[in-house]
Amino acid sequence: MKKILAVAIATAFAAPAFAATSNVDIYGRINMAVTWYNDQPSNINDLGIGSYASRIGFKGSEDLGGGLKGIWQIESGVNLDEQNGTLASRNSFLGLAGGWGTALVGNHDTPLKLVGRKVDLFGDTIGDSRNVLGGGSDARAKNVAAYLTPNMSGFSGAAAFTTDLNINGTSTLGDSEDGSAYNVSGAYENGPIYVGVAYGDGDYHEWAGLGDHWRVAGAFSFGNFKVVGQYDMLSAESNGKANSNNSGRGDYDAWMIGGAYNMGAMTFKANYMMGDYDTSSVEPEQYSLGMDYAMSKRTTLYALWTGGESVVLGGGAGASDQVGPGAGSNDISGLSFGVAHNF
Repeated sequence: MKKILAVAIATAFAAPAFAATSNVDIYGRINMAVTWYNDQPSNINDLGIGSYASRIGFKGSEDLGGGLKGIWQIESGVNLDEQNGTLASRNSFLGLAGGWGTALVGNHDTPLKLVGRKVDLFGDTIGDSRNVLGGGSDARAKNVAAYLTPNMSGFSGAAAFTTDLNINGTSTLGDSEDGSAYNVSGAYENGPIYVGVAYGDGDYHEWAGLGDHWRVAGAFSFGNFKVVGQYDMLSAESNGKANSNNSGRGDYDAWMIGGAYNMGAMTFKANYMMGDYDTSSVEPEQYSLGMDYAMSKRTTLYALWTGGESVVLGGGAGASDQVGPGAGSNDISGLSFGVAHNF
C-alpha cells in the first residue's frame, strides 16, 4: 500500500513539470571529419580531426491564441574534437510568429548569409563557400531584431537590424552606434527553382573599411541534376579600419558555380569559386569535388577533395579547424572523410 501511495504522489508532482516542458524539442547535428592537408607555404602535410559546425539546440513554442504563438530557441556550438563549446553561440532568440510572419530578437544569421547557405553544396566542410564568398554582411549577427515574411506562393523576404555585426570577431564596438548594420533579402523558391537576392550595409561596414554588400544566388534542379550559382559584390571604403575582408585591396567581386548528380544513396558534386580585388593581384580561388552517401535519412558519410590559392579551408568551422595562409598566391589542398548525423 505504501509503495502504491508513493508512486501516486510522485506521479502527481511529476505531471505538471512534464507538461511545462513537453513542447521543448532537442535537436542538433554532429559533423566530424578526418582531413589530410597539404599547405605548401607553411610546409604542412599532416592529418587533422575537425568538428565542423556541430551543434545542439533546444527550441519550443507556446500557443498564445488568435493564431499567435511565442517561439524561442537556444542553439550552441559544440567542438567534439576540442572538448569545448559555447552556449547560445549559434542562432538563439525569442520571438512571435503568426500568419503575418515571424519577428525575433537575439542572435541570428543575417538575411544575406541565409541566401548563400541555400546554394552551398559543401557547406560546413573544409570546402565551404565562405572560404571565398564570406566576409561583409555574411555573418551571424549579435543583438539583432529581425522579421521574416511568410511564404507567399513561393515568395519570401527578410529584414534585420543589428547593433553589433562583429564580423569575424574583429570588433570591440559592442552595442555602440558604429557597430550597427542592416540586411534585407528577397527570395523565390518553388519546386526545382530557387533565386535569392540580398543587400547589407551600415555603420559597421564603414568602420571596417567596407561599403555595401550585394549577393545573388540561385539553384535549379532537373531530373537527378542540380545546378547552383552565386555572385557577391562587396565594395570598399577609403576610410575606416582595414580588416581581413578587404585589407586595403579595394572592391571585391566573387562568384561560384557548382553542380550535383544524385544516384540512389549517392550524390556526386563539384564546384568552382573565384574572387577578385580591384587593387590587388591576390585572387582567391577554390575548386572542390565530393561524394555524399546517405546511410539513412539522418546519417551521411562523405568524402571530398578541395584545393585552391589564397584561401583558408574550413570557412564554416571554428578557428581551430581552419587551415591555410589566406594571403598571397599560396597553394593549399585537403582530402577529407567525414560523417554527419542529424538528430
